[in-house]
Amino acid sequence: MKSQVFVLGPGYVGREIIDLLLSEGQYEITTLVRRQAAAEEFEKDGVKAVLGDLNDAKVIQQLSAKSDVVFHTATADHLESAQAILAGIEERAGQGMYTIDQVLTWYATGRTNVDMMSCIGKKSIYVHQSGASVLSDTSPGNNVNDEIYSDKSPSQIDSLSDKAPHRKIDLAILKARQKLGNKARMFIWMPPIIYGSNSKHKRLSIQIPALTRFACKHGQAGYVGTGKKAWGAVHVRDLAKAYVQVLHWIEGAADSDPELQNPYFFCESGEVTWGQVGTIIGKGLYKAGRITTPDTRSIPESEYVDLFGQFTPDVVGCSCRNRADRLRSMGWKPEQLGIGEAFEKEDLPALLAEKGEFKASEMALS
Repeated sequence: MKSQVFVLGPGYVGREIIDLLLSEGQYEITTLVRRQAAAEEFEKDGVKAVLGDLNDAKVIQQLSAKSDVVFHTATADHLESAQAILAGIEERAGQGMYTIDQVLTWYATGRTNVDMMSCIGKKSIYVHQSGASVLSDTSPGNNVNDEIYSDKSPSQIDSLSDKAPHRKIDLAILKARQKLGNKARMFIWMPPIIYGSNSKHKRLSIQIPALTRFACKHGQAGYVGTGKKAWGAVHVRDLAKAYVQVLHWIEGAADSDPELQNPYFFCESGEVTWGQVGTIIGKGLYKAGRITTPDTRSIPESEYVDLFGQFTPDVVGCSCRNRADRLRSMGWKPEQLGIGEAFEKEDLPALLAEKGEFKASEMALS
């Protein structure tokens, strides 16, 4: 019998996960989409598509309660949808035929023909995509910070401020994780800069495309501050492969496996400064004839409106340093193009094909 998988957020990363799971033939997949056209596209690929959005809490809860595995890759900042998933998982955990008290009473009175497993309910796996921004260094100064986080040190991550980006949702998941114990296996992923495109599905990431569109509008690539702040980076297909690899480990791990106690995973194939990102963009656009110089500049605050407004330094100007030590110890290795080559061969052609009114963080692909 195939495992039931619910993917909330079937766009950029989610679509890559869906494609990998479909290729394995071991899963029946359901996803939530906003448009009928998207639903029809998924149905053609053998994916059940339900119309709705992140605010449809009842639908999300119902789909989560019916699923063996849930992926939330839509956004790291929509608490209500994450809460709906957690409610569905808790509902599923309590779906046994009898309560434990009933079974214990029957055993005490000599009725031993009741299967103890019938009171346990159904286990779930929940993989939640948070983001490395939760680790970001927002301290003053333009130099890269020295602190590097490891996913083999959960206590280091637990020490983060409750007010850090995405942390409110992460904490809700950690609380539910503690409450449900072995009835559910929940993990929080914190990917860094994601790059690479899916030409079949016409999907792009956020940060690098936004900086590229900005450079096209202003005629020159740039960076925030001195460009010395650094982030990890990973190709979207390497990230999706990591998700599926770890899913298989979660499915097969014994309840006694101590690794299940660590709720965190990082995924990165290296590190890059924002200045280096600007150089990659500048050279690519110059070579394509879209700007007149490959040189880069520091972006003035007055132009942040064409990026992420007041949040620009937090999104494309701070440091966020982590190492996927845990993932690598499980045998994961990046296989896709590096960030520079992928930009030239994947991201840039897709970005140059965009049409419509300028919008830094979201454009329609032709």
